[in-house]
Amino acid sequence: MAAISTNGIIKGGGTYYMISRSLGPEFGGSIGLIFSLANAVACAMYVVGFCESITSLMETFSASIVDGQTNDRRIIGAVTIFVLLCIVVVGMEWEAKAQLFLLVILLVAIFDFIIGTFIGPQTELAQARGFVGFDLNVTNTNFFPDFRPKNGVNHDFFSVFSIFFPAATGILAGANISGDLKVKIII
Repeated sequence: MAAISTNGIIKGGGTYYMISRSLGPEFGGSIGLIFSLANAVACAMYVVGFCESITSLMETFSASIVDGQTNDRRIIGAVTIFVLLCIVVVGMEWEAKAQLFLLVILLVAIFDFIIGTFIGPQTELAQARGFVGFDLNVTNTNFFPDFRPKNGVNHDFFSVFSIFFPAATGILAGANISGDLKVKIII
């Protein structure tokens, strides 16, 4: 990927552009079709995860939109998809500029998480929900894996990793905006 992006100008399309230029239009088109389907599924998974998080946060404050469960998730999901659609319609240039704002939000969230782990639980309810802060006993208990069967299915590293893997798309996220890089020629 580094060789392709440094040996020429990468136009809009990011990863798909690189695949189609390196493999040709026949293979690039078929892989691009699968790639776009995978991106659509990944977007749906991210939206569902976002809806679950927002619903859980609203439940913490005893707030709801309609019923506090399924219909709230549907409403939040529909609004989120609409906002994403607006971002896509406006264009990738605006989205690339908005990434700086999103980066600040992510950095604040990470910083908030780190501070929260040092502060530890403030109530017994937080401890009952599993938040204990830094604790050596918890570290010793959780240091090695303890995969247990659930609903008759024996889990192992790879079945659990398959749940986590969609969150590890950072390299593709960078490749998708590689067309926005500026070319600087030094003579």
